Amino acid sequence: MVQQEYKARMRFVFIDESVPYDGYTSMRRPLGGPEKAVASLAAALSQAQHDVTVVNRTPYAHMADGAYWVPLNDSAVPRTADVLIAVRKPSLLGKIRNVGNRILWVMGAPGYLSASANEELWDSLEPSLMFMSSAQAQGYKGNLKLVTVRPGVRNAYYETTIDTSDLSPEELVYAERAMKQAVRDEAPKPHAIVTTHPLQGLDWLVDIWGRLIHPRLPEARLCIYSAVLSRGIRTDDVPEAIVPVFEKVKSAAEANVVVVDPRNDEGMADVYRTSRVHLYPGHPQDFACWTLAESQAAGLPAVARRLGGVDERIVNGESGYVVPDAEAFANVTLQILKDNNVFKSLSDAAGAPERRSTWPLAVNELTAFISQL
Repeated sequence: MVQQEYKARMRFVFIDESVPYDGYTSMRRPLGGPEKAVASLAAALSQAQHDVTVVNRTPYAHMADGAYWVPLNDSAVPRTADVLIAVRKPSLLGKIRNVGNRILWVMGAPGYLSASANEELWDSLEPSLMFMSSAQAQGYKGNLKLVTVRPGVRNAYYETTIDTSDLSPEELVYAERAMKQAVRDEAPKPHAIVTTHPLQGLDWLVDIWGRLIHPRLPEARLCIYSAVLSRGIRTDDVPEAIVPVFEKVKSAAEANVVVVDPRNDEGMADVYRTSRVHLYPGHPQDFACWTLAESQAAGLPAVARRLGGVDERIVNGESGYVVPDAEAFANVTLQILKDNNVFKSLSDAAGAPERRSTWPLAVNELTAFISQL
């Protein structure tokens, strides 16, 4: 059950030392899931009438999507905050001294939280923890207060093609279903996509495609959306750890496997809406399943292994399939690629309006938790 929105206006400050980006970056080019999440939550908090500043590696101070973006070590970095949200790194929790509540947004496996080096920080700053999925939170064995806030999906993946601004909520649901039906009346070609990192099960998937899927459906295509592999195809230069996967992907061209550059939000939304199935190998430390959440929102069925946060993104048997082994993975993939009725049923369930995870809902969950601190 979603908590009711906390009404008090607060001043939020996010601190992230990862890469340069702002609230508009994912509209212009591909952006990693954690960075997109920071930008999206910052924008949603601003839309809820909170004051929001994001301190990161942006090159200059500016407004973007309702939030104020400030470079690290800039004189404009706030000296006070009602809520400080440190992204990933516990060391960022102390960057601002005058803070009401400190929250560490945990983006990966929680094991590092138990390191002895963090104990002094926990004792002196008394932060809370924000997790992205129940599977992730279950891995934390400490005593800090915590909340699980399910990341939302940006609007590009939900966008409709007609003006719905004058419709009531009830009318909007029916309108979106009608538009979705019109788009899906003609099932896409048997094109599968994969968005996984090359070191998170891609070699396993390419092997399955070559052995078990391509021989039974030669016209099917597997499109791998990967910046590092696409760059490698152009330059024949990839990080050493990726070389074995890279060579396997290149040799799979004869099985109709292609490598494609990732796109911005609108571009990937179009890819999801015109593809047949999202193949998701999964990884034990992939708790947010960023691209899986987006493809499901766009109505793309998925096939995945039961790893990380997959079970919190796919409704097994309704919006896709969560399978135990390679043979099952191949069998249900072929079923989706071949059978229009199976595809349509899964697609309708994946993109159903009642399944939507939005950033305003995430704001409500977060602010309700803060109100109880």
